[in-house]
Amino acid sequence: MSVDPAKPSATSITSVTQTSVAISWSIGSTQVVNATTVYYRDTSSRVLKMIAAINTAHNVTSLEPGTEYEFSVEISSYGKTSKSETITATTGMIVVLCTRDCLDNLATCIIFDNWLK
Repeated sequence: MSVDPAKPSATSITSVTQTSVAISWSIGSTQVVNATTVYYRDTSSRVLKMIAAINTAHNVTSLEPGTEYEFSVEISSYGKTSKSETITATTGMIVVLCTRDCLDNLATCIIFDNWLK
């Protein structure tokens, strides 16, 4: 007899860059996890993407800068599934500050990562 897997909990964002978001979660009391899937989408889109994950953390890459995303995690145990609550994160922006000299010769631009985080 199989038991429904525990809902993935403590789902959290562990880091954010301009093009990636790292998330982690706990499997709680679930003894055997056969598969883990991370679901994500740009909040302005209806397209839901998914990635197979290993362990209890994953870094979602190739995201667009300055974009809000929703994430959730689903675990499967003996053919039964359980899904976490949805969490959100916004990728960082890249801001380029240029002096007048920079505009003339493109040699002295300063780039600030995650300026708007």
